[in-house]
Amino acid sequence: MKRFIILILTIAILLTGCWDKREINQLAFVQGLGIERGKDDMIHLIVEILRPGLLTAGGGGTGGTGGGSAAGKPYAVFQASGVDFAKAFANLNDELPRSLFMQYNEIIFLDEKFARSGIYQTLDFMTRNPEFRRTAYILVVTGGSIQELFNLPSSNELERYPYKEVMGLISNQANTASSYVSDLNEFIETLEIPKKAPITGRLVIVKKDGKATGIRLSGSAVFDNDKLIGFLEEQDTKAVATLMNKLKRSTLTLDKGLKGEKAHISLVVTKARTQISPKIKDGDISFDIKVNVEAYLNEQETKYELTEPENLEKLQTMVSKKIKTAIEHALFILQKKYNVDVVGFVDILHKRNPALWKEVEKDWDKIYPDVKFNVAVKSVIKRSGLSSKPIHPR
Repeated sequence: MKRFIILILTIAILLTGCWDKREINQLAFVQGLGIERGKDDMIHLIVEILRPGLLTAGGGGTGGTGGGSAAGKPYAVFQASGVDFAKAFANLNDELPRSLFMQYNEIIFLDEKFARSGIYQTLDFMTRNPEFRRTAYILVVTGGSIQELFNLPSSNELERYPYKEVMGLISNQANTASSYVSDLNEFIETLEIPKKAPITGRLVIVKKDGKATGIRLSGSAVFDNDKLIGFLEEQDTKAVATLMNKLKRSTLTLDKGLKGEKAHISLVVTKARTQISPKIKDGDISFDIKVNVEAYLNEQETKYELTEPENLEKLQTMVSKKIKTAIEHALFILQKKYNVDVVGFVDILHKRNPALWKEVEKDWDKIYPDVKFNVAVKSVIKRSGLSSKPIHPR
């Protein structure tokens, strides 16, 4: 009897299948998800779905176009609407012959109008649904619609569809710091810190004669809680990345020579380390900001020999001044124009002086715009390239 029971249990285990399995030919692989708020105030969900047959065949097929995509493209664009994101998502699933598969999607595109109206409900839905990747990047799209973005003709032969082109831009911005791109996880974690504001990348659709011709990452989108309130230019974004210790590499250009004459000197910043310390004096809160920068000379129009200590010291001073000015300008915009803290000064104050933070927390929105920042930058130019001396044409 025992042997019989063991046999039955063994057979039952072997015959057990996955209750939630889905066949691969029943899935619609999403690589690019866009959200817009229409003139009707409805939420429009737009997705870019891969067409594996054309992808592997080199894009030369002539299959169905799917949602208006041109024949031969390795993807199709579909969209649906709803009163909120959850309803739009359900409607799109109902209208497609395959189930949406979100786990391969690494970018969430937000229309500017939608971002300004508040994105909390959408983020809440995504964090509760296990199919949405917490590592998916968030981008605010300006200069055109998401439909224009997904239907954008490839600007070059390097990438075959818009999603891959944007992924390449995100990867490359690590070397330029022209934008600051947050993923879903970082964005939500920032929202959970009291009085700290999220920031993420701005994707601009470039147009010529009214027609979309290309894209570029330019600056960053600034939020107050879950609502978009404005943008930072590229130089301000670099300054913010420096303050957050997120700057990996960046270019810096000086428009004056060592004697103040008009000139062009280009450097590459390879390291930036920032220390921020809160101070209180006579009841006033301030922050000391110390930045240490390492860079190397990339190009110069001047004839100075930077092997000479005096010239090198002057150049380092000019670099420090340029970075200090950029940081102060970014802080001015964040304080006076937007009244938000994307750097995390509140978090630093809370950790260093919990008692003081508890005292000022409820009035921080009024205190923050008048907080003083004492910025000090020290720059070191490690090398001047393969040649330390300028070229002297004969």
